[in-house]
Amino acid sequence: MNAEPNAPTAGSAGSALPAQPPAIKDAEASKDILYTLRHFHLGNPGVQEQLEPFGDDYLPALLAPYRDASRLRYDYPLFLYPVAEDGQAAEAAELAKPLSQFLSETLESVAPGADNARILKDNLPRIEQALRQATKDDEAPVPARPLLQQLGEQMVQQLGLDSDSSARLSDDLEKLLEAIPDGGQLLAYGRHPAIHLLIHVIRHQVIPRQAQFQEQLQEQILGLGRLLNIEKEKSDSGRKPEHLKESVGGSAELFDVNALSQVMDHSQGSVGMSAERRERVQTALEILKEYRQEPTLVRFVHLKDLDSTIFSDIEGFESVVSDDPCTTAQDLFDQEAARLAKVFAAARIAQLEIDDLYDASIHDPWFASFNWEAFSQHELLLVPAVIALETALRVANQAMPQFSRLLNSGRPVQIMVRVLAHANPGRDTEEDPFAHFRTELGYLGIAHRQAVVGQTSAARHEHLLQQFTTAFNATRTSLHLINIGMRPLGQGVGLNAWLVAGAALEGRVHPFFQLNPAQGDSFAERVDFSGNPQPDRDWPLHEFNYIDNDGEVIKTQSAFTFADYALLIPRLHRHFTPVPLVCESDNLLPIADYLALPQQQTDAYIPYVWAINANGELRQLAVSLTLVHACRDRLNYWHSLQEMAGIGSKYIESGIAKARAEIQAAADAERAELLAAHEAEINSVRAEAASEVMGRLTEVLMGMDLTGATPRIAATTPVQPSPAAADVSEPTAEAEAPDEAETEEEIGGYEDPWIDSPLCTSCNDCLAINPLVFVYNDSNQAYIADASAGTFAQMVEAAEICPSDCIHPGKPLNDAEPGLDELIERAAAYN
Repeated sequence: MNAEPNAPTAGSAGSALPAQPPAIKDAEASKDILYTLRHFHLGNPGVQEQLEPFGDDYLPALLAPYRDASRLRYDYPLFLYPVAEDGQAAEAAELAKPLSQFLSETLESVAPGADNARILKDNLPRIEQALRQATKDDEAPVPARPLLQQLGEQMVQQLGLDSDSSARLSDDLEKLLEAIPDGGQLLAYGRHPAIHLLIHVIRHQVIPRQAQFQEQLQEQILGLGRLLNIEKEKSDSGRKPEHLKESVGGSAELFDVNALSQVMDHSQGSVGMSAERRERVQTALEILKEYRQEPTLVRFVHLKDLDSTIFSDIEGFESVVSDDPCTTAQDLFDQEAARLAKVFAAARIAQLEIDDLYDASIHDPWFASFNWEAFSQHELLLVPAVIALETALRVANQAMPQFSRLLNSGRPVQIMVRVLAHANPGRDTEEDPFAHFRTELGYLGIAHRQAVVGQTSAARHEHLLQQFTTAFNATRTSLHLINIGMRPLGQGVGLNAWLVAGAALEGRVHPFFQLNPAQGDSFAERVDFSGNPQPDRDWPLHEFNYIDNDGEVIKTQSAFTFADYALLIPRLHRHFTPVPLVCESDNLLPIADYLALPQQQTDAYIPYVWAINANGELRQLAVSLTLVHACRDRLNYWHSLQEMAGIGSKYIESGIAKARAEIQAAADAERAELLAAHEAEINSVRAEAASEVMGRLTEVLMGMDLTGATPRIAATTPVQPSPAAADVSEPTAEAEAPDEAETEEEIGGYEDPWIDSPLCTSCNDCLAINPLVFVYNDSNQAYIADASAGTFAQMVEAAEICPSDCIHPGKPLNDAEPGLDELIERAAAYN
C-alpha cells in the first residue's frame, strides 16, 4: 500500500472498515455514565475504578489502517545523489528521491514503455520491500548499487522463472544497475536522518564551490607570476643569460643566449614596480601557493550522548564533543574564518593587482582589518560548515544564554535542535508536559530577528532539504527545529517513526515554517508556510469511513487534532478513557467541534476522539480537560503562525471588511443617484407623453360635431386640413374619445423586455438562469441579447431575483406558453 504524505484515510489500506460494536442504549445508565465521564474529564482521580480499563492497542481512527507498518510503502529509504561532476551546486529537488520514485524513473529511462522490462517493472515493489527491510537497521547511508545488485539476484532466483524469462530479467536488472549514478547511496529512516540530510546538503553546496575556488586561485597564481616575470625582465637581471635561457624554455639550444643578452636593449622598458607593490604581490603569491584545501567539510559539535561512530565513515566529516555546543561551534567558526581571512585577502589583492586597480590609500586600511564580517557570500560558503547539535531541554533552560548569543552573532553556524513534539522543552522530561504552557522554541528563535529559523521534519524530506538549502545559502546563523518521530509501543501497534512524525505535522503539533530575514523586513516576505496540510483550517479534515450498528457504511469527515496525536504517546494515555457502549448523549462532542465553541459554552459537553482498537472496533474516547487545554495552547500557536503567514489575520480581515463597506457605500450612493436620475427621466417622459396625448385628443374633439343635431355644412371655400387632422378618420356614431387612463397605460407600459443596465450590480443571477438571453456588456452589466432564446417564465424569474430591480419582463412573446395569466400578473410589479 502507498502511504501518502498527508494523514491517511481509513480504509485506504485495503483492510476491512472499522465497525461500531453493537450496543443497547440505556437512557438511565447514560446519565450515570455521563456523571462519571464528567468527573474524569475534570480530573477527579476517584472515578478511575468506575471506568473501563484503557487498552494500549488504541490508535487514532485515521491512522488505524497503518497499524502494521511492516508492509508500509513510504518515502524511505531515500536515494541520495552523488555530488555533480560539472561543479554546479545542486538544487534541493535534485539531492534525493524516494526509493520507489527513483527506481521507477531510472528503469523507465533505460526501458521506456509498458512492454519493455515488463517482469522487472512488475516486481519493483518486491525489490523496494527487500531494500527497505535490508536497510531498516542502518543508521548511516549505504552504497546503493551493490545492495541492489545483491537483492536483485536473490529475487531472480526466488521467482523461479523459466530460463528465457530469467535471462531477460537479469539483463534488465543489469541495465538498471548501470544507470545508477556512481556514489549513489540509500538512507533509511533511522535515528538521525535529518543530520545525514544536512551533511548531504552541505557536501553538494561546498564541494563544487571549493573546486571553483581552486580554479580561481590557479588563475590568480599565474597572473601574479606573469606580473613578477614582466617586472624581472625590466631589471638588469632580466638580461642575464640564465634568465633568458629560462624564458625561452625548451628552445634554448637553438639560441646563443650570451649573444642575445649582449644585444638586448632594456632602456625603453616601462616604469618598474615600487618596492611596496612588489612585496605585496610576492606575499599574496606565497599565500596562494601555500594554501591547501582542508579536507574537513563539516564539523559537528555535540554532547557526549550522541553516538558519533555512525558518522565516522562520512568523508569530510569531523565529530567534536563539547559540554557547550553553541560556544564551541562559535569558536570553531572564528578559528577557521581567521585562517581563511588571509587566503581570501590574498585572493582579492591578487585580482586587484592583476587588474591594476589596487590603490594603497584605500585598500591597505581595508585589508589590515579584514575578517569574516567582510567576507562575501561566496567566501562565507567556503568556510567549513559548523553544526551545533543541542537538546530542546538544554536550550530552554541552562544553555539559553549561549544559544541566544550565537543566534544573535550573525555567524553562519547551523544550530540543530531535536525536539519531542508532545513534550514541553521548558519542563523536565519526567514532568507532566501539560503542567505549563509550552515553550515554543520556534517563537523564541523568531525573537532573534536576524537569524534564519525553521521547523521541519525528516518525514517530509523535500521540505527539509529545501529549508536546509535556503538556510545554508543565507549565510546567517540558522536554527533548525527537527521533530523526532517516536515509535509508539503497544499491543499490536506497529507504527513506525516516519508515520508518527507525519502525524505531528497533521495535528499541528510540529507545524512547518521558515523565517528568512534575508528576504525582506515584513513577515509576508520572510515567512515560508509551505508544507502544512490545509493551512487555512484549524485542524486538517480527512475522509473517514466506518460501519455503524446497522451494518451501513457511513462516509464522513474527521479532523486530526493534537488530541489524536497524543493518543500515540503511551505516557499520555491517562488523558483518555473509553466511553461505554451503552452511553448515548448529545453531551458528547468531537473534540474539533468542542474546541470550535466559545469556552463559556463548553461546560455542558464532554469532548471525545474516535479511536480503533486491535479488533477493528471503533470507539469514542473521552478526553481530559488537561489535554483540552493543551490542544488550545497548540491551536493558539498555530494561529500565531497563520497570522505571520497572512492567513486569518484580524488586521487583514478588518481591512477587507472596511474596504468592502466603502465599496458598498459608494455603490449604494451611485445607485441612488442613478435611480433618482432615472425617475426624473421617466417623469419627464410621462409628462411629455401626456401632453402629446392631450394635444391629439384636442385635435380629434375639434373635428367632431359635439351638438349631434345637424350635420356639418361644408364651407363654400374648401379649407386645407391641418397635418394632424388629416390623419384622423371621419368620426362615426360609434366613435368615442379614448379613455385617458387607457391611453396612459399604452404609452407608459412595456411591450418588449428590457434591462436598465446602469443599475446592474453584476450579480450573475440572471446569467445563471439563461446565459443566451442575459449577457454582459463591456461594463460588465447585463442586457438582453435575444429575448426569443428563453421563456417568459425565465424573464419573470430573473426580474424577481434581481437585487436592483432593473429587469423589466414586458409582455410574453409566445402566446402559447403555459401559465401566462399567472406570469403576466407577477410581471406587472416589474413593468
